[in-house]
Amino acid sequence: MRKLVLICAALVLAGCSSGPYEPTQQILQAYTVDNPGSTKIRVHRQPQIKGSILDESCPLIVYVDQKEAAALQKNQYADLYVSQGKHDLKVKFSCAITPMSKSLTLVADGNYQDYETSLSATGQYLLTRTK
Repeated sequence: MRKLVLICAALVLAGCSSGPYEPTQQILQAYTVDNPGSTKIRVHRQPQIKGSILDESCPLIVYVDQKEAAALQKNQYADLYVSQGKHDLKVKFSCAITPMSKSLTLVADGNYQDYETSLSATGQYLLTRTK
């Protein structure tokens, strides 16, 4: 019985996963070059609620220091290389009627950094560092 419960729990958790992440092909060339002393950051767009108006026709635009760096569809990521120092990181939907965006300041110190986007239970868009 205990094994059955563990197997069921594993299946439920597997069903909640959103599948493998895919890299986006829409990255500005300037952010794809790993120069000496640069910091690699990954921005990942989590899938939104099924039926959301923010579907494949509405990419999430990633900005670094107010410049477009990449465009992400659901469950895609962008690996970006930035120079060391402080940078403004912002994500914004290209087609949202209301300004659904989130921004933060990151400090590029040569260590890999990982950021994820998501929707909170209250519908607020989030951008959080996970690594």
